[in-house]
Amino acid sequence: MAAAAMMATAGYLISAAALKPPTILMLWVPIVGVRFFGTSRAAFRYLERLISHDTVLRLTARLRALVFSHLERHPDFLIGRRTVSTLDLILTDMEQVQNGLLRLLLPLGSGLASSALVGAWLARVDVSLAVTFALGVLVAGIGAPLLALLISNRWHSSRFAIRQRREAGMDDLVRGIEELLAHGEIDEMLARLDSWEEEEERLTAHLDAVRAILDGTLYVGATATVAVVLAEAIELHLMAHLPGTMIAAVTLMVMAAMEPWTAVGPAFADVFEVSRSVGKMADLAPVSSGEVGPQAESEGASATLPVALASTHTAFSTRGLSCRRGGVWALRDVDIEVPRGHRVAIVGDSGAGKSTLLHVVLGLVAPDEGEVRWFGHPLVGWAEAELRRLVTAVPQDTYIFHTTLRQNLLLARPDATDEELMASLSIAQLEDLVSRLPKGLDTVLHDRGYSLSGGERQRLSLARAVLSGAEVVLCDEPTSSLDVETERSFMEAFFTALRDKTVVWVTHRLTGMEYMDQIFVLHEGRVVERGTHRELVHRGGVYSELWSIQREVGSSVLTNGVFGE
Repeated sequence: MAAAAMMATAGYLISAAALKPPTILMLWVPIVGVRFFGTSRAAFRYLERLISHDTVLRLTARLRALVFSHLERHPDFLIGRRTVSTLDLILTDMEQVQNGLLRLLLPLGSGLASSALVGAWLARVDVSLAVTFALGVLVAGIGAPLLALLISNRWHSSRFAIRQRREAGMDDLVRGIEELLAHGEIDEMLARLDSWEEEEERLTAHLDAVRAILDGTLYVGATATVAVVLAEAIELHLMAHLPGTMIAAVTLMVMAAMEPWTAVGPAFADVFEVSRSVGKMADLAPVSSGEVGPQAESEGASATLPVALASTHTAFSTRGLSCRRGGVWALRDVDIEVPRGHRVAIVGDSGAGKSTLLHVVLGLVAPDEGEVRWFGHPLVGWAEAELRRLVTAVPQDTYIFHTTLRQNLLLARPDATDEELMASLSIAQLEDLVSRLPKGLDTVLHDRGYSLSGGERQRLSLARAVLSGAEVVLCDEPTSSLDVETERSFMEAFFTALRDKTVVWVTHRLTGMEYMDQIFVLHEGRVVERGTHRELVHRGGVYSELWSIQREVGSSVLTNGVFGE
């Protein structure tokens, strides 16, 4: 607005000076006005940039914190999503929202406000000038970009879909490079990636052409608006409705007022990407109406709950626990009570709901019905830091970071000594691994632990659990990558090391079940049996059937080998 006022005042000053007034004092006010508006233009531009960028950066920083908080509080949001999609949400979509605020919303608001003020001033001079200016803004500043957006919308949608496929393909290429090479599919995958890249470049060329045409249209429209206003101003002067000194003032003000629209217009080309990013942010709405898991201290959770630990003999319990996954009941009316210091197994065939139960108990997934209580207190009432100190989990798919073996272990307890690290590795039967590594504990394990076998990765995760010193250890299929002999010997060492702890062993393999104080049998999301190994075998139910199948398979393998003779 200061720029428009400066141009109008300068136009009036030039015209008035051309009439050779008898004294310079007659030009004193417009001279001061030009100086004031010229100085204020620079000052206001600086303040606008400072305030707008500071505001937007603060908003996006807050939004970024909310995204990370959501991912931490609702890990089930990541289920079914590719890693590249999550990274795209955190990086690209954040940047798109930030650019949308800086390049579109704020300039659009500023342009509308300044145009409204200029239009109001022109209306006081003559209504026809205001109408012409308003039509120029609507047609050139708003209408042309919207038309270009409608024309290019199909190309935007196609490019978005192609880009998603290409990113997913790159993710598959990096993660599955060994399988692709083994099956001779690497050339086909590279060819698909090349075709997707070519298609994306073709669509981008179409969009760049639309953007170039739009840029030219905006400048032509702005110039045409200024020309029409100039013609009207001259006509009004000839009709004695407008002083001659106001012709330049009106024309230059309109020229300055149209300039922001030539910058705002191209930003409309990013509306599609910005709207997509905003839509993905909207998906971060809470997955449930209530709290899912333990609360942070800042959210009002009580940190005094551990004081009551000595008065309860129950590690955790569930009452009427029901949970849907993908619209299907994964758990239904599950009632479980795990006493402190006991070894408890949760068994069942694949898809019985074992892992889902573990996720709900840990607060990673919100139940649809029922509640989870830890040490006699509701899960949502716990301070997160306290519960994480008391409870540790060994996931089925262990994540190994691209750092040293030492650092991967210190995740469990940062202050652990080398002797404690080696003791936990010994319990996990990984002494041979350490002796083979070129730098021992200081050997880098590489991304996701690809330098380790599946069994070594699982045992490393179990070593973390031993090292943590947690009161409760929850293990999800912890020995699925071990052979039966190694599994049994490991379980003996593991349970001996954790003899004073509460251990929940989730598995579909029944090796070592005689070590368990109690076994819960899940079938189609329900607890159908409970008891000790001996009781369940003699009962003749689901557990007995699973036990018989496992013994038959084990006997067949021992007799004929894995692939037969």
